[in-house]
Amino acid sequence: MRVTVIGLGNMGRACAARALQSGHEVTVWNRSPGKAGELVGAGAKEAPSPADAVAAAEAVLVVLTDDAAVESVCGGDQGILAALPSGAVLADVSTVSPGLARSLAASGPDGQVLDTPVLGAPGALEKGQGRFLVGGPEAALEAIRPLLDDLGTSTIHCGPAGTGAAMKLVCNLLLVTGVAAMAEGIAVARGQGLDDDLLRAVFADTPVLSPSAKMRLEPTLDPAHPGWFGPALARKDVRLALELARGSGSALRIAPAAEELLTTVIESGRDWPDFAAVIEALGGPGPGQSRGTT
Repeated sequence: MRVTVIGLGNMGRACAARALQSGHEVTVWNRSPGKAGELVGAGAKEAPSPADAVAAAEAVLVVLTDDAAVESVCGGDQGILAALPSGAVLADVSTVSPGLARSLAASGPDGQVLDTPVLGAPGALEKGQGRFLVGGPEAALEAIRPLLDDLGTSTIHCGPAGTGAAMKLVCNLLLVTGVAAMAEGIAVARGQGLDDDLLRAVFADTPVLSPSAKMRLEPTLDPAHPGWFGPALARKDVRLALELARGSGSALRIAPAAEELLTTVIESGRDWPDFAAVIEALGGPGPGQSRGTT
């Protein structure tokens, strides 16, 4: 397929790289220059503008940071939706609000817009192991299914426009609050003189951690908190989930606490690479330290 990838952050680059490896013809565009070199070297074309990038596309993957970024690139007379060729499908892989997903679908060409957020880290996507949650017309999904099959291991049609976006926020809410709870457990354990190797051994052999929390055990224990899903992005998703909850009358309790912890980490001034740094908001001993036992 002729595929255009808009946005070359971690996930965008992973999408483009996997599409190239799978034999698709790939065009890329990024708001700030300088990120396309490796992809161009691997065979991608870099377009000078969003309209040029989508001019000949059959599938357009939008992979941007937030609602504002997606709206600024997709909307308006010069935006992607206005330039989208007849029959092409725009799949928004970004994690955005369901409201924006519905707005894009309503303002774009009829039946050509999907919200298609993905579960999985960039490394998983590069290996074709993403899991797509799709909202929008089934016919549009079927049109780009060959591409999604190359990028991922599963594609779930969640319903009409906005449902894929909503499901992604639910998943990310569970991810973030689960890691925050794990961080609290680690903080208590360290305060009692239990070392990190013991935590690794126990957590590996018991079901107390979800698979997603287990994947962030090492980044949480590591003082550098390596990863790719930074605290600001995690807080953005928690806040979007909180907005959905307020709109439906649900009174969440755990999510606001996770948002507060993330805010503390963000306002610390450290540029942590992953939201596993949420443990930094809890105080207490670090690795190899102890305040004794009770």
